[in-house]
This record gives sequence, structure tokens and C-alpha cells, in this order.
Amino acid sequence: MHLETLKTLMELSKRENLFKNILDELESFGEFDNVFYKLYEIQEGIIPCITIAKSLDVKKTKHVKIFVAGQHNEYNGLFAILEFFKLLQKRNINFNEILIQDQVLIFLPLMNPYGFLNPTDKNKSGYYLKNGVNLNRFWRRTFVPEFKNGKDDLNDYPVPGHAEIVRKLLEKYWEKEDITLYVLDFHETSLLKRFPKELSLNLNKESITYKFDHWLKEIIILNILKLYKIPYYRTPLFRKCSTDANHTHIQLSMKQLDFVYEKLLDYISKNYGKLPFYFCYSDKSKEYCQKLANTVYNKLRDEDILWETYFPSIDHKLHDHGCFVKMSDATPRPRVFSMELENQKQFFNIFNEIENSKIKPNYFEEKLRLVNLSIKLALESIKEMIQLF
Repeated sequence: MHLETLKTLMELSKRENLFKNILDELESFGEFDNVFYKLYEIQEGIIPCITIAKSLDVKKTKHVKIFVAGQHNEYNGLFAILEFFKLLQKRNINFNEILIQDQVLIFLPLMNPYGFLNPTDKNKSGYYLKNGVNLNRFWRRTFVPEFKNGKDDLNDYPVPGHAEIVRKLLEKYWEKEDITLYVLDFHETSLLKRFPKELSLNLNKESITYKFDHWLKEIIILNILKLYKIPYYRTPLFRKCSTDANHTHIQLSMKQLDFVYEKLLDYISKNYGKLPFYFCYSDKSKEYCQKLANTVYNKLRDEDILWETYFPSIDHKLHDHGCFVKMSDATPRPRVFSMELENQKQFFNIFNEIENSKIKPNYFEEKLRLVNLSIKLALESIKEMIQLF
């Protein structure tokens, strides 16, 4: 991303022009042979789609890979997809390597046009749809309507038009069960920045009474144990103090925990300025996602831009909501591998970011660096997934 694009992104009065420029840019990519550009219009706006295929004949198709971005106020996937097509345009990516005979690539770079155009306090800076719901809670119900007992599937709301578009787009491939479907859904989360800081401030102070009220906090500590080869003997490592507790406690002695805390501070210091991330998988997509995550992580490792991690990918089983990842395990259809990429969120509160840009002298330089790291990670994920079977 260039500096001017970043500044335009943060000038809310220019969002409409930026949106139009993005659509124009995507349309220009449709001029290539074997690239097909289409706009889908729904009540909340325009959803662009680009398909790359040597043949659109479903009888000749064995693999369909879908890249989904922009469900929330998260822009890593959107701008990575734009960068991917720019590299194709400049011939920096070999087009013939992309055109695998029996593979179809589908890119949905901006799934929530209303949120993009209307980042307000009420919709968490563009996170929600116009009616205030989270699009990333409907995918399980969209593709597996017979699934029951989804606790957080927003069953009281109709399936949004956004999701219906994707279902219809994939319908002909979905019905042919010998075709393998791969979905990579791009997201960002503020927890990757907040939780290490919270642990560094509170873990030592509260010691063995510290309440692990989120699974990601557990993963961060487990990451420290694995990276620093710290042995532990009590299992499970994290346990509830009662069956109805909404948190866990770590089963380490105070001496062990003091050592873990020391290494946590060391880890945070060594990884300062790097991009935290993880891929997440379902049971069906586990093997494929682990291969993809490890390949991407190892490829970028020498550049020293990502936080060091023992877990490039993690299990999504601790959630029970209708996201793409949970969809693949809910469906009886074979050969559905759905995954997410999460990295540090860059625009959790756009209004705070705008204020920070006015008072912090190096704001744009640092923000642009982090944004481009997240785009680079997403771009590398696209390139590697296209080649991975």
C-alpha cells in the first residue's frame, strides 16, 4: 500500500472515491485472457468478484480455491488481492503458473461494501452489516442449512444477500462432490496486540490465580513454553476451577510461572514490531491448513517480519459460530477445506487512528509498515495456496 492510499483510507469523506477506484482497478484486471470480472448488486451495495480459470467447464474442474476478504473493517485480504493482480499485470508473477488446467480461482475481495463505505461508531468502524449483524456468523447456515444447535449462528436473522451470492457462485462446484473446495478467509484481530500486553502486566502480579478468560491467552503462554522448551508436568496445563467457570487457571508452580513470565517479557521484547498472526483450521482442513501455514511461515521467516511462533496454525474448535472454518466440519460433503488467516488488526477504531495520526509524529510511517506486513503475509498465502494441493 502507498502512503496516499493509507491517508485516503483514513479520510472518511473520501471512502466513496476510494471504493470506486478499487472497483475500477479490479475491472481493469478483467481485461486479461482467462480472467473474468463480475459485480453482484445487493441492497447494501456492490460486491466484486474475479475468477481466474483456463476453463469454466465444471466437468473439467477438479479444484476450486476461494479467497474471501473484507467481511469486516479488515483490509489485509483486500489489498493483498489487489497486489496479487498488479503483480500479474506487471508479469512479476508467471501467469502460466496460475493457470493450472483443472483449477478455478475465485476472489471476493470486498464482501461488506456497506461497512467499508460507512465506518461509524455504531458499526465498530465498519465491522458490521447495515442491520448490525456479523456476516462471518452465517456461512455454516448458508452452506449447511440442515445443521442444528449453532449457538452463535444468528438464527433469528435471515441469511444476508452477501452469503447467498457466494452460495450461488459455488453451487455448481458444490454439487459435484469430486471437486475439492478450498476457502481462505482473511481476517484481523486486535487480540493479538492486546493479550500479550495484558499478560505482561497482570500474569506475574496475579500469579497462579490469573484467570485465562480466552483461549488465545492460553496459546500465547503455550507458545512460550514450546519455544523456550520449558517442561511442565501437570495435565491438563489449563483447567477450570469449576465446571461452570468461564476461565481457566494454569497448573504451574509459582517458581515455574515466574520463569515463564520472565521468558514472556523476553519474547515480547524480541518480537516487538513484528506482525503477530495465525491460521486456523477445522478437522477437515487441518492437514492442508498446517501445510499452508508452515510453508508461508517458513518462506517469510528469513525476512524476520513475523512473530516467532511454534503454532503457525491452530485449531478453531474452541469457537461455536457459523464462520467459514466451522462450515467445513458441519457439512457431510467431502473435500471442503476452509481456513482463516488472522493477523494483528490495524483499524480496530478508525476514529482513534485518525486522532493518533494528528498527534503522533511517526504515525503514518509505522502504520504503513504494519499494514504492508499484513498485506505481504496475505499475499504470500494466496500465492502458496494456489500452488498447494
